[in-house]
Amino acid sequence: MKITSTIFVVMILGLFSCDLKDELDEAILDISGKVSHDGNAVSGAIVMLVENTGDSESFNLANGSITDNSGNYTILDVDPGEYYVVAVDDANANGEYDEGIDRIGIYGVDLTSTIPDPIPDQISVTDSDLEDIDIHSMESF
Repeated sequence: MKITSTIFVVMILGLFSCDLKDELDEAILDISGKVSHDGNAVSGAIVMLVENTGDSESFNLANGSITDNSGNYTILDVDPGEYYVVAVDDANANGEYDEGIDRIGIYGVDLTSTIPDPIPDQISVTDSDLEDIDIHSMESF
């Protein structure tokens, strides 16, 4: 009798934990995409979620991630809001942006174009995960 009760309790807890997992997954917002340059994946790039503070020259780092060997990234636990996505390929791995050495990429901007679009695309995080937020070009300045 005790074994049957124990199995029943475990089954009920399993049902609740599945529902809880699904609810948590829906409540935690993620952003994912790929960083590449000339069609080649950029691994180890630092991908940053940047929030505009309302002042055209002031931005806050909201969250971030690092690309895997395939150039893929996922930024976990993102708060709803408006953001820009910026990637830095830290060529010398010193954790700092080095002008002329490190490459930078911005979602919605083709930096390799002869006429670059100077205004990056802003993403809007509301109530669901965002996928395919890809950065296709990176350049050194």
